[in-house]
This record gives sequence, structure tokens and C-alpha cells, in this order.
Amino acid sequence: MWQAGDVKWTSSPAMKGLSVAPLWGDPSTGPYGAMKKVAAGTEFGWHTHSSDQKVVAISGTFDIQLEGDTVKQLSAGSYLFVPGGVKHTAKCRMGSDCLYFEEQPGKSDYIPATVAAAPAKKPAKKM
Repeated sequence: MWQAGDVKWTSSPAMKGLSVAPLWGDPSTGPYGAMKKVAAGTEFGWHTHSSDQKVVAISGTFDIQLEGDTVKQLSAGSYLFVPGGVKHTAKCRMGSDCLYFEEQPGKSDYIPATVAAAPAKKPAKKM
């Protein structure tokens, strides 16, 4: 049992605006469950993770986009599953920090990725 005041937050050295509070396991070495807090306005950019990621939003609103999909809004009570290796991007909207629970079966990682632009449409042929 963890009361809110007992949760120990540390700033992430890997990403500005991110704080982490591991609840079980060790995100730097293997499977874990952790609370994560993201400052309002923080953007993660396109990236992947080596392991599947399960996320439950607690407060604030995220804009999340998986490669090939439209942007979705995740607010309190929303759930997200991102398979390992799937390119995605996220942003905590302005106005309120975002708080969420995250679980992974492997260590936490952030692998920057690029997303190919959609192919340009060919102009219609004139007849």
C-alpha cells in the first residue's frame, strides 16, 4: 500500500519534464510498474520501446498517435497498450500536468524514431 505522500518521485535524467516513481521492479534493469508525471506541454516525439507498454491515465490529457493512425486524446481513466517496436508520439496538453501508471515486462527505454511521410497524391490525368 502506498499513500500519495509516500510515493518517491525522481526526475528522469533521460527526458526533461518527466518524473518517475517506481512501485515495483526497476525500470532501469527489467520489468516494472511505475507512476509517471509529465509536465504540461511536454512532447515525447516519435519513438518506440523494446517491450510492450501498458498505460492507464490518471489525470491530465495526452494526445497520443500510433504510426498510421489518427491522434487520440487520453484523459483520466483511459487505457493504452503499445506493442514493443510500434512507433508512436505523445504530448501532455497545456493546462495541467499528466499523471499515469505504466507497466512494462522489460526495462524502460526510449528509442527515437522517424515516421515516413504519406506518399504524395498523383495529380489527376487530363483527358
